[in-house]
Amino acid sequence: MKNIIRRASKGNTVGVVGTYCFLLLMAAGMAGCSEVPKSPEINSAYEQDFEIIGPEKDKLLGSVNPGVYKTADRTNRNAEPVSIPVVTKEGKEVELKTGRYMFTGYPTGNIFVYDEKGDLVLSEIVGSYTGSGSLTIDIQSGYTVRADGGYDSVEITPVPTALATDLTTGLWEVGQDIEPGKYEIAIDSKYGYLHVFEEGKEPRVFELIGGEIAKSDGVVTLEEGQMLRVTGTSLIRFTHTDS
Repeated sequence: MKNIIRRASKGNTVGVVGTYCFLLLMAAGMAGCSEVPKSPEINSAYEQDFEIIGPEKDKLLGSVNPGVYKTADRTNRNAEPVSIPVVTKEGKEVELKTGRYMFTGYPTGNIFVYDEKGDLVLSEIVGSYTGSGSLTIDIQSGYTVRADGGYDSVEITPVPTALATDLTTGLWEVGQDIEPGKYEIAIDSKYGYLHVFEEGKEPRVFELIGGEIAKSDGVVTLEEGQMLRVTGTSLIRFTHTDS
């Protein structure tokens, strides 16, 4: 609701404050609007490119595992497909050979990827019923993957590397999976997020909303070596732009 209000109010700061105050009054039964916190910097960044900054961004990112900055052996010389026909109520853990993999499952559950220390690299809701249709990620030596008990079955398939402009849920490297450049980014429906990681710099988070009512098309400049995470949506479309 918060972000829909922001989108609807683009170019109408007074309208944003008024609507925000009204919601606060309804929720807390308070009178007046003088104590509503104002953050022109956050509003400006969001209205320009739908980039989320501040506490909301920190909450979405959580603790960033160093593994998001790493890529595995993309030749997949040792990678092998794994099929888990039955996932028990307690879930199932597997160790995979180094490579790049796509995860799919039926009906729907959580895929957790842990590094060699047992720390969480990332997790996604993946399935044919709800969540993302697939998850694509590099698996390093010593990583463990866990599929929870929401699944009946899980398929893990090695995937080749190729440049693309449609990126599905997972981690992608600029220069290997998508060319550097300036892009408009969009999704077809619902909502999702693009995380941009670069070693030595603060991560960036862009929110995307699909559909017709509150649709958002952001703009992002990608540089060689950056890592991208597509999350909360099955696919983000990247379109080159010169503007």
